[in-house]
Amino acid sequence: MAPVFVGSAFVAKYPNGGGNFWVPLQYLLGLRDLGVDAWWLELCASTGDAATDRLFRETFLDAATRLGVRDRVVFVEFPQGYGRPDHRVVHGMSAVELASRCRDGVLLNLAQSVQKTIRPEFGRTVLMDIDPGPFQIWGQQWDFGIGTHDVHVTIGQHLGAPDSPVPMGAVPWHRIWPVVHLPSWPVQQAPGDRFTTVTQWWSQEYAFLNGETYDCNKRTSFMDCIELPGRTRARLELAANIHPSETADLALLARNGWSTCPPETVVRTPEQYRAYVQGSRGEFSCAKPAYVKARSGWVSDRTLCYLASGRPAVVQETGAASHLPAGSGLQFFRTVGEAAAALDRVEADYAAASRAARALAQDIFSTAAVLPGLLALSGA
Repeated sequence: MAPVFVGSAFVAKYPNGGGNFWVPLQYLLGLRDLGVDAWWLELCASTGDAATDRLFRETFLDAATRLGVRDRVVFVEFPQGYGRPDHRVVHGMSAVELASRCRDGVLLNLAQSVQKTIRPEFGRTVLMDIDPGPFQIWGQQWDFGIGTHDVHVTIGQHLGAPDSPVPMGAVPWHRIWPVVHLPSWPVQQAPGDRFTTVTQWWSQEYAFLNGETYDCNKRTSFMDCIELPGRTRARLELAANIHPSETADLALLARNGWSTCPPETVVRTPEQYRAYVQGSRGEFSCAKPAYVKARSGWVSDRTLCYLASGRPAVVQETGAASHLPAGSGLQFFRTVGEAAAALDRVEADYAAASRAARALAQDIFSTAAVLPGLLALSGA
C-alpha cells in the first residue's frame, strides 16, 4: 500500500490552539490502526521572525512527542514561503527520503493546506474540504485547488441537496463524515456540571454568493442564543477567544447566565483540550451562520470528541440531521426554544444520552467506520 500523508498547514502556526492539533491527529492515528504507512506532514512558511518560527516549530514538535507520534510527523519549514518550495528545511526524515515517499504517496490535503507549488511531488492528491459551503463559494473566486486534485472530498454531507444554495460546480465531490479516533477518546464517567464548547468568537471572514452574505463569525450565532441560559436548567460555558477589551459582549453574556473562560487558559495544549472536553457534562454549540445558511451538513470534529467521550451534544442544525439517525446523544436545534428543550431532554435521562453519544461516535464517526471508504476513494 502506498504511503499516505495527512497534509496540514494550520496547526503549528496556532501554538495556543490545542483543539487544532487533534484534527490531523485523528486521521493519522486512525490510518495507523488500519495498517497504513501514514505520516502527518505539517508545513510552515516563515513569518519573517526567527523567534516566532522557532516557537511554532518547537511547540508543535513537543506536542507530537508527548502524544507519541513524533516518529510519524514530518515538519517542513519554508524560509522563503511556499513560492520557493525548493528552499525548505525538513524535520523528521531526510529531504531525499521524503521526496521518494511522496512520489509514490497519497496526499490527504486538509483544507487546501498543501499549495499547488508542492502538490506535484505526490503520486495522488485528495482535496479534503473541512469548511463546507464557504469553501465552495471562495473556490469560485480564488485558487483553492478545486479541480486540480485527483479526488475531491467534503465533510459537507448536505451540499448539493435541493435546499442547499451553494453551487457544487463541475467537480464530483465525494462526501464523508469527519472522524474521531475512539481509543484516544475513551468513555468518561463522572460528568462535569456544565455544557461547554471551544470556539472562535470573531473570524472576520465572510463569503458572498448571489448578493447574499455568508457570515463566518460564531459571535453572530451565539448572540442569537443569548437568552438560552435563562430557559434551561443546564449550565452553559463558552471557552471563546473574546478579547478582554470586548467588555460589552462579556457583560451581556454574564447578565444572561453564560460562564466564559479564555481558551488559552483551558485548551492551550492538545492534552488540556481533551481534558476540558472530557471534564464537561456535554457540548452546547452554535454553528457559523454561513454553515446554517449554506445548509452544508457540517458537523464539527470537536463535537465528535464530546460524543466519543460519552458526552451528549446539542448543536445548531446545518442540514446534518437528515443524514443521521435520531437519538438523544446528538440533538440539533434551529431556535432558542428548541435548544432549551433539547438540553432539558438530555438532563431528563443523562445516562441514556451518554450511551447514545458514544454509540453514535462508534457507528458513524469513528476512524474505523470512515477511513476505509476514504482510502478506497483515494486509491491508496
